Amino acid sequence: MYLKKKSSLFRTVTFRLTLWYVALFGMLLFVVFLVIYIVLTSGLGQRTDEYLLSTAKEFEALYSTDGIEALRAEFQRESESKGIKRVFYRFFSPQQEVLVSSELSSWSELGALPIHPIYSSNGEVMFETISVPGQRHKVRTIFKKTVNAHIIQIGATLQENESLMEKYRETFIIALGMLLFCGGFVGWIVARRAMSGVERVAQTAVRIGKGNLSRRVPLWKKGQEIDDLAMAFNDMLERIQALVREMKEVTDNIAHDLLSPITCIRGIAETTLTGEQNLNSYREMAGMVVEESDRLVEIINTMLEIARTDSGVAELSKETVDVGKIIHDACELFLPMAEEQGIRLELDAPMKPLTVLGDLARLQRVVANLLDNAIKFTPAGGKVLVSAQAIDSQAKVEVIDTGVGITNKELPRIFERFYRGDRSRSTPGNGLGLSLAKAIVQAYNGDIIVKSSPGKGSKFIIVLPLKSSK
Repeated sequence: MYLKKKSSLFRTVTFRLTLWYVALFGMLLFVVFLVIYIVLTSGLGQRTDEYLLSTAKEFEALYSTDGIEALRAEFQRESESKGIKRVFYRFFSPQQEVLVSSELSSWSELGALPIHPIYSSNGEVMFETISVPGQRHKVRTIFKKTVNAHIIQIGATLQENESLMEKYRETFIIALGMLLFCGGFVGWIVARRAMSGVERVAQTAVRIGKGNLSRRVPLWKKGQEIDDLAMAFNDMLERIQALVREMKEVTDNIAHDLLSPITCIRGIAETTLTGEQNLNSYREMAGMVVEESDRLVEIINTMLEIARTDSGVAELSKETVDVGKIIHDACELFLPMAEEQGIRLELDAPMKPLTVLGDLARLQRVVANLLDNAIKFTPAGGKVLVSAQAIDSQAKVEVIDTGVGITNKELPRIFERFYRGDRSRSTPGNGLGLSLAKAIVQAYNGDIIVKSSPGKGSKFIIVLPLKSSK
């Protein structure tokens, strides 16, 4: 399915990134072209106007010094020099009659001098761009009034300017096409390089979908964002693989631990049915079946609680809880049990409240599990100490016993579900208490630490963040 999607080029992010890159690059080039075009057009127009004005002033000076005949001759020479089809010159009387002009055979549709208010004051100059019938290109003209109210008109076609701008436009179109092609090619390479990390993640996901959970996305140092994605994906894979491994272990453990009470129930029922048929036998069987069923229900409920807490789907309330009161109540609850077994139970609780954010019932269960284990595995004459104190920004609860202790081999596994050490197999339990306790504490950003030596006892330390005073 992945390969099928990959074949659709136009739907890929790489193609879309390239398209955006080409579009932005094209817009930038167009803006550059527009700016250059405006500057170039303005420069050419200014140059043309400066030429017309300087020529008009020369004609005015010639007329003032040498008269109209000299101006006529100059008109003839200039028109022949520039080209009679490209320029024209006219000299008007104050009544706007043509007194002298250059060769106008190519300017037959030029028309008379237009009336304009600008001619009413001496020394005024006016520029106009006009279209003359029969002329392919537009004409730029200047009207300049002389000191004796005569008017000089000079016109020049904008053929050179327009041809230059046309060549500029053609050059730009060709260059734009080449630059867009090269830019698109470069953009495609850059986009492909940028998306290569995502493709590696997708390829790894495809292999994982086929059951290969051992695959990992390699880190090629091609960008922080891609590396972050790859590391996050690899972390997710580690978590998934751990969960799958845990599910397999849990399944095996459940099968093992549920088998015992189910086998016991079946054995009781079979023995009762094949033995003496009387009411007392059936009552005894019913009682034992209820007891084993309760054990099954407890195991299943504890497993569900651990699974919900570990996965983060459990609804954990965060209310203000006094840790000192929790251990005080727990010690009162377990004191009769400790006295019955000849164990001294001591409490070292702080005088002032030691508050954390958590669920009261769940935290009570954590302390109860640890205290129950401590009493259960401490021989008569031993001691169990429960204490709480605030260290920096954390609440620290310790449950210390002088019991049998835990071997170095068993110590790393005591928080595993259904795990029971060699010395605990003869005592009641299902091996889920410590797993549940750690899951609850970690759900509230805390931790449980254990220190133990065989024959010298154990110390379980609960660390939870204190409630902020803000």
